[in-house]
Amino acid sequence: MHSLRERLKSILRRVRLLSAARKLKYWILILTNSRFRRHQRACRQGFLKFKREYGNTLLCKLDSNDHAPKTALVVSNGFPEGAKVELGLIKGLELAGFVPVVLTSRDRWLVKYYEVIGSAKILFLEDFADPVNLSVDKGMVARPKSFEDLLTFEYAGARVGRIVISTALRRLRVGSLDLQSSQISQYLARIIGSGMTHAIAAREIIRKVRPQLSVFGDNSVYTPYGQVFDACLAEGIDTITWYTGHKSNTLMLKRYSLEDRDEHPSSLSEESWRWLRSIEWMESHRERLRQEVYSAYASGDWYSQVGTQFNTRMIQPEEIRRCLGLDPKKKTAIIFPHIPWDATLFWGKGVFRDYEEWLVETVRIACTNDHVNWVIKVHPANVVKLIRDGVQEEPSELKTLRKHIAKLPPHISIIQADSDISCYSLFSVMDYCVTVRGTVGIEAASFGIPVLTAGTGRYDRKGFTIDAESRERYLDALAHIQDLLPLSPAQRELAERFAYGVFVLRPLCLTTFTLESERDAKATGKTRINAATREDWLNAPDLRAFGSWVNSRQIDFLMHS
Repeated sequence: MHSLRERLKSILRRVRLLSAARKLKYWILILTNSRFRRHQRACRQGFLKFKREYGNTLLCKLDSNDHAPKTALVVSNGFPEGAKVELGLIKGLELAGFVPVVLTSRDRWLVKYYEVIGSAKILFLEDFADPVNLSVDKGMVARPKSFEDLLTFEYAGARVGRIVISTALRRLRVGSLDLQSSQISQYLARIIGSGMTHAIAAREIIRKVRPQLSVFGDNSVYTPYGQVFDACLAEGIDTITWYTGHKSNTLMLKRYSLEDRDEHPSSLSEESWRWLRSIEWMESHRERLRQEVYSAYASGDWYSQVGTQFNTRMIQPEEIRRCLGLDPKKKTAIIFPHIPWDATLFWGKGVFRDYEEWLVETVRIACTNDHVNWVIKVHPANVVKLIRDGVQEEPSELKTLRKHIAKLPPHISIIQADSDISCYSLFSVMDYCVTVRGTVGIEAASFGIPVLTAGTGRYDRKGFTIDAESRERYLDALAHIQDLLPLSPAQRELAERFAYGVFVLRPLCLTTFTLESERDAKATGKTRINAATREDWLNAPDLRAFGSWVNSRQIDFLMHS
C-alpha cells in the first residue's frame, strides 16, 4: 500500500534525518540536472528582484495591541505569483487583527516569499503527513468498486474520493477515469492513500494552529489542500477563498461553510441575491454592466490570467456566419464545453457524471437535431493551460469528440481554442447557450439569450435559466431547443441584476498591489506592490475593505453601491 519512497521518508522523519536528506537531494539535482539548475536559477533571480523591490514595505508591522490577536491559517496557492497576492492579503489580515500562519510545501523559493513578510509563522504540510501511520480501507485503496463509490468516499471528515477524482483528472488531463484500466487503478490506489493521509494531516494542522480564520486560493479542490479546506469547514472554522476576477486587478472573495461549500466562488449568496433583487433597477445599472463586460472583452483582459481573449477581435455577425458556415434560415445554438479535467466535480452537482459525459451526450443530441445550427466553442483557456503544463496536445474536448462521435454532421461546426473570434462577438449570432455552469451563461442570459444548464452551484434556479432536474429532461430540452422563446423582459432583468452583482459589485478592485498578466504564451503573472510605507498600508482602501469584510461574516464580498 505504501511505496518504498513513502516508507523511507517516514523512517528518515522518525530519526530526524529527513531535512538533511532533502538538502542532499537538492544539491545532487543542482549538480547533475541542468534543467533543474536553470529552473532554480530563474526562481532565485525572480525572488531576489521581488525582495529588493518590496522587502522593506512588506516588513511594516500593521497589527495593533488593542485586542488579543486572532490566528489566520493562510493556505499557500503553491506558486510565486499566488504567494505575492497572499502577501498583500496578509497585510489586510494584519489590519483586521489577525496573526498569519502560512501552510505551504517545502518549495525552497516559494517559502522565501513568505519569509519576506517577517511576521508569518510557516508550517510545512509534509511535516504532518505520514502515510505509514495510516489505517485504511484497503479495499477502497486497492480498487474502488465503482466511480460512484469513489465519488462518495469520505475519510476523516474530508471528501477524499471527490478530491482524488478531481486531482487525477487534472494531473492526467483526461475527462473521465476508466476504473477497469490497471494503469488507472494503480494510479488511483496511490493517490487515494495520499488523499487519506492528508485528511488526517489536515486535522493535525488544525489542532496545532487552532485558527479563527482560514484563507484559500484556487487549490481547495485538489489534494492535498482540498482536505485542509474540508477539515476547516468540518471544524466550523471561518473559511474564505480568493480567486482572480474577470479582469486584471480584481479578486473574488467568498466565505464558505458546510452549507454552501458546493457554491461556485463567483456565485451569489441568497443574501446577496435578495438584496440585488430589491434595488431599483435603472438604465444606468444596465449601461454600467454593458460597459464592464464589453471593455474587458475588447481590451483582451477578460479572464486574462488564463489568456481567454488574447489575440481575438470583434467580428461582425455576417463574417461569423460566413466563417462557420451557418445557415441564415436557422437559429444558432452554441455549446460551451468546460475543460473536462479542470476543477471538475466541484462547485455544484451535474446531471451527468462529469464534463466529458455531458459533452458527449449533448453533441449526440445536436447531431440528430438539424433544425438549428450548432456550434461547439472549445474553451480558449486550453491554449495557456496546456503550454503551462508543458505539453503539446489538442484540447481534450476535441479528443473526446473524436473518440465518441464518429463524424460531425454539416449542421455542427467547431470554433477552435485559438480562434481569433472574440466570444463577445458570438452574442450577436447566438440564439441559445448550452453549458453546465460556465460563466458565459451569465453573460448570455443578460443579453436575453435562453441558457440551458446541466448543473447547479452558480446561477441556476434564479429565474432566468432553463434548468434540468435529470439528464432525460436536459436531453429532451436539447432535442427541442428550437422551440424555446427568448427571455421575457422580466427574466432578462433578473439576469442583468445577477450579472451586475457578479461583474460589477462582487470584485474587490485592487490598488495596494497590481495583479495583471503578460500577453505571452503562458499569460505570465505580473504582480507589483504599490504600497511603499506603513501609512500606505494603513490607508489602503482595498485592504481596509477586505479586512472589514473578513470581520463582517458576510458570505460574499459585495460593494453595495
